[in-house]
Amino acid sequence: MKANCTALLGSLLILGGCHRAAPPGPGSVEVVFSVLGETTRATGTDGEAAVDDWALLLYRDGRLAEAGTSSSGSAIRKTLPAGEYTAYAVVNPPASFAPAGFPNPDALAGAASALGDNAPGRLVMAGRRTVTVPVPDGSVQRIGVDRLVCKAGIRKVSVQFKNPALAARPFRLKGIYLTNCYGKTRYGSDWTAEDILSTASVWHNRMGFHSEAGVDGLLAETGLDIPVTADRPHTQEHVFYFYPNPLPASLDTRSGTWTRRRTRLVLEAQIGDRTYYYPVTLPESQRNRTYLIEEAVIRTLGSLDPEKDEPGSIEVTFRTSTEDWFPSYPVTETS
Repeated sequence: MKANCTALLGSLLILGGCHRAAPPGPGSVEVVFSVLGETTRATGTDGEAAVDDWALLLYRDGRLAEAGTSSSGSAIRKTLPAGEYTAYAVVNPPASFAPAGFPNPDALAGAASALGDNAPGRLVMAGRRTVTVPVPDGSVQRIGVDRLVCKAGIRKVSVQFKNPALAARPFRLKGIYLTNCYGKTRYGSDWTAEDILSTASVWHNRMGFHSEAGVDGLLAETGLDIPVTADRPHTQEHVFYFYPNPLPASLDTRSGTWTRRRTRLVLEAQIGDRTYYYPVTLPESQRNRTYLIEEAVIRTLGSLDPEKDEPGSIEVTFRTSTEDWFPSYPVTETS
């Protein structure tokens, strides 16, 4: 987990719960912990930085020394003996999250979070920092946290058919969704490509959209019926949340038999009376980053399979951005 604060959150004022609290000993002092930052590069929108509740885990000498929870996103106070602690924060954890189940730092850092633990407006976050007690002047110990998810989205869909006969057919955007989404990540760090399994049950939307109640709100917008013409592009932003997929291009595949592969953003469209797909492969992804298509320009008929690519059918201006989440660098792709 990153020690720097990349997703610093709102004010936290009241007390949290306790775990195995020992009677204060000689030299013990009260320390206030929060996930508040005085400045922020990652405010998020529409609840992306919301804190409903969070857990504090304090480790000393490799063992869980204290823990606490806050059900309202507020600060947690602990009375601690002098010494050095590693403070972990887990924000918006699932109901099953129990600090006592992580007796040492490696147990927490290596534990897996499921994508379904997240929801729009309630994103799981985690972070850590080292704290030396007593703290200077009783200052609040702020723990920077990162969202475990990545964000993908599209801001504009344009239709510029080269063939006049094709341009005469109505184009309707029927759905936008992510496919080939890995279903788990670690609290402490992203998986490496070597860690990613092909086991089908660990993936969502394998090779196409398959409705799942627990993750549809994160990965898909279906049931759309949006007309798009050369004169009237679609300019509403659509965003989705997924767990990092670190597979490089060299390990990607379009095989019709399931095996692990890269995550794609798919535009589903009806042209005339047929359905066509325009898949765009996302870059290797990391937590707390955004992958936004600034504009997708439809040039010709797409594929009849959401996993297949029809060369020249779509031109994409793509960038990895952190306007609200993390610093950015540009990426361009044409497929």
